[in-house]
Amino acid sequence: MQKKTLLNRQLILEWFDQTDEAFADKLLKDNQFSFSKLPRREEILSILSSVEKAYNSKRGAWTPCQDKFLNIAVLGLCLKHQQNPIELTSQQWNEISNLFRFHNWKACRNRWLEESRKKACWTPLEDKVLKQLQQFKPNKWCEIAIDLMRICKTPYIRQGKSCRDRWVNKLDPNIINNPWTKEEELLLFRETELRGKKWAEISSQVFQSQRTENNIKNRYYNIFKQAESQHTFGKITKEQKNKILINSIIKQFEGAINYHKKQEETVEQELNKYQLHLFDFNELDDYEGIAILSKKKFVKLNYQN
Repeated sequence: MQKKTLLNRQLILEWFDQTDEAFADKLLKDNQFSFSKLPRREEILSILSSVEKAYNSKRGAWTPCQDKFLNIAVLGLCLKHQQNPIELTSQQWNEISNLFRFHNWKACRNRWLEESRKKACWTPLEDKVLKQLQQFKPNKWCEIAIDLMRICKTPYIRQGKSCRDRWVNKLDPNIINNPWTKEEELLLFRETELRGKKWAEISSQVFQSQRTENNIKNRYYNIFKQAESQHTFGKITKEQKNKILINSIIKQFEGAINYHKKQEETVEQELNKYQLHLFDFNELDDYEGIAILSKKKFVKLNYQN
């Protein structure tokens, strides 16, 4: 919804009154602001004027003057509360977003953090805190990211998306990391044919989130590329080639599963024929009367202590 709030010049100028210069210098040095030193009143007013002139243009798009204005707003609020940007709460980011006509607090935070973002491995402490925050604020990823950075005091940026990806792909206790079975792979290709490449939907509705979106997507393309490397095609369209490959993959899985079922049925028939049972050797104390399947024949064990 379009915001009706007008630009409050006086509020913004008040943020820069009675500034702690030592804190301001450290704030500018330690963070990715577009200013090397505190902007003068005239500079702030100039930026506000340029923003007001373009107030009704380019809905939803970030413009250079909006970026400058965002830097002013974040810097001013940090000076007012004597906080670093990563310590700002969702309520404080909302206070900043109220100055913008078309951007909510998440858009403002993500935009400002965009240039500050650095790739960094997740630490055990971050994983522990993320698990706890997910329990208290389920799926509120932007708020979780803010709290995570404040609690762990990370020197780098964690955005809501990276927190969600970490949870969905690594930390969610519902995830299974066992090797894929032929039955799962066949189900994956059948469902992809039916639904399209909607990995999130397939993950939640077909695999009950036990297989992640990334895991599903990667498995699909790995199998597809292996099949593609084993075939030679003439002059056909990409759509025709994909259809041939997918049908071939599905038939291959169906054949492998049927073959495995027949093997199991054969073993079951042999067991019934000789009135035998399958045992776990680790659970047996007495091997007398035990037979093993060797070269498709059952052989009785002659075990002696």
